[in-house]
Amino acid sequence: MSADAKGIALLSALIITCLCTAVPTNAQSVQATAIAPEVSEGDRAAQREKLRQARQAIKYRDRRQLRALKAELKDYPLAAYIDYWALSEKLHQLPLKEVDQFLESNRGTAIGDWMMVRLLRQLGSQKKFSTYLRYYQPSQHSRTSLRCYYADALSRRDGYQAETQQLISELWLVGRSQVEECDPVFARWMKNGGLTQELAWKRHLLAVEEGNLDLARYIAKKMTPAQAEKAKLLRSVHRNPQMLLTDTKFAFNPLEYRDIVLHGLHQLAKKDAIKAETAWHRYQASYLFSDAQQEAMFKHLARQFARQDNMQRLQQLVEHHTVTDGRTIEWLARQSLRELNWQQVAFWIDRLPEEKQQLDRWIYWKARSLEELYGTGSSEASSHLYRKAARNRSYYGFLAADTLGQQYSFEHRPAPITPIQVQEMAKRPELQRARELQAIGELFHARREWSYATRTMDHQELLAAGKVASAWGWYHKSIQSVLAADYLDDLELRFPLAFSDIVHDVSKQVGAQSSALEPYLIYAVARQESHFSHDAKSSSGALGLMQLLPSTAKATARRAGVRYRRSWDLLSPNTNIALGSFYLSSLLNRFDNNRFLAAAAYNAGPTRVAGWLKETRKQLPYDVWIETIPFRETRNYVQNVLAYSVIYAYRSGTKLQLLRESEAASRL
Repeated sequence: MSADAKGIALLSALIITCLCTAVPTNAQSVQATAIAPEVSEGDRAAQREKLRQARQAIKYRDRRQLRALKAELKDYPLAAYIDYWALSEKLHQLPLKEVDQFLESNRGTAIGDWMMVRLLRQLGSQKKFSTYLRYYQPSQHSRTSLRCYYADALSRRDGYQAETQQLISELWLVGRSQVEECDPVFARWMKNGGLTQELAWKRHLLAVEEGNLDLARYIAKKMTPAQAEKAKLLRSVHRNPQMLLTDTKFAFNPLEYRDIVLHGLHQLAKKDAIKAETAWHRYQASYLFSDAQQEAMFKHLARQFARQDNMQRLQQLVEHHTVTDGRTIEWLARQSLRELNWQQVAFWIDRLPEEKQQLDRWIYWKARSLEELYGTGSSEASSHLYRKAARNRSYYGFLAADTLGQQYSFEHRPAPITPIQVQEMAKRPELQRARELQAIGELFHARREWSYATRTMDHQELLAAGKVASAWGWYHKSIQSVLAADYLDDLELRFPLAFSDIVHDVSKQVGAQSSALEPYLIYAVARQESHFSHDAKSSSGALGLMQLLPSTAKATARRAGVRYRRSWDLLSPNTNIALGSFYLSSLLNRFDNNRFLAAAAYNAGPTRVAGWLKETRKQLPYDVWIETIPFRETRNYVQNVLAYSVIYAYRSGTKLQLLRESEAASRL
């Protein structure tokens, strides 16, 4: 179903729920600057009803009714969208005169640009390539599908062979399957001899490196027999890199097998870094790898030794190389933390790039390592570092403050925007369109209007737009605006008390089952998961404010007694927060009310967290365990959820410690 077809039919009921629950609370009164509506709610509701009738007239081709309604809605913010929807119904007929008029009337608008994209798709799919070239602008249209149509159109013109070859080569050289719109131009290109053996090999290598072996096998069919055999060998080495240790053919032809050996060594290191390092030294003598290849292999070996808990070989490796890559050094520092080797922790922190050393994360760990190494003898130096970290409003800033026994630094500074600036921003036509589209459930176009409007805004305008979004209950756009403005100290905009009635009601209901499920934790998870975007959808299929998978939601609803019929229900804030909170409560119960373990399980899954706990065997302090969570996403997720909980308590007028006494005392 297209983005335009979803509209009112699928989401309007849910959006009405969302808008009703998104009214700013008293705690948000500063942000909810009274934005005087230019049209009364009654009149606006009447306009929306006429818009619905206009769309019905379009659907049933009632031109007379449509003309009458358009005249009545000529001053309505979405007047241009009536023309867009009407034109969309017959776009397959390519009424170019009407399209040109629409594009001219809506030049420089989100809907004008979107109509252009849709027109180009129609022209490309119908192979109207000469017309396509009249409309396509390479600098403005970067979608892969449109670039493929452009390459197809260009390939049919004389005098553009070099430009066409360059463009198709760029589209070809990816390690994944391209969109289906690229298939015709690739087919013609290959038929005309454009695919060289070099290009075939390069894409085959990219596909193998990304693990797309089906694609790699397909590409190998385009190779000469000799090249195809070499490609087959690469895939075999990918699956069984130990071949590099026993097959002598690789030792005598470095020009032929360089790519295969390099890829195989990287694969081997993931399974057995010791064997990979031994093989690397053997091949290095005859293959004369480039400096860049040697540096990449060194970094890879270092990380694999760290992952495989082989600190002895890691130490030997780094003794003979200068490590300058910040990410690799952070890996080494974390591995030293996992081993509770405080001397090595300090050693690696001192070798981080200067800008990383100044992050509150590594300031905290430098102070911790000094304490562990020198005890009270380091009190002055470590206290200085803790004080430095504690100035920050962050997970490690709060940890440092707790260590010192001092108050948290929240650094709340409201954005310096006047009510007049907010009022003027709210009147902008593009924001009015975005608000109306949101209200009628056209979320795709609502987001496009907002993004189009804010993409060229300056610092002050972005802050004003953030306040408008907050006042309208469009919290994720409020958050995005202040982040885009790089103004991080307005906590009311960055951490809105969104859907507060629902959050507090659910917290009371579920809190009877888990004393750890405070409203601040629900806020923190929703803030981290979706920025309070009720219609958010992840690549894995998770939906809504608290990003629940439909399968998880179904199982949770059954246990919790919450009504749940279909995945769309998760777009309702009431349903999503209820199910997300019940699921979070079940994780708290499973992990003894430990909030950071529950947060880790919410992100990475409870089975995986249980496995991590089994590996560490209750040997690590809580802060070390969190910092050495194997997945960077989960590590940052847990730290953000804990810090956000503290900030949401502060926003609610409550003092909350980063960690409960039982959590801070735990060994994991």
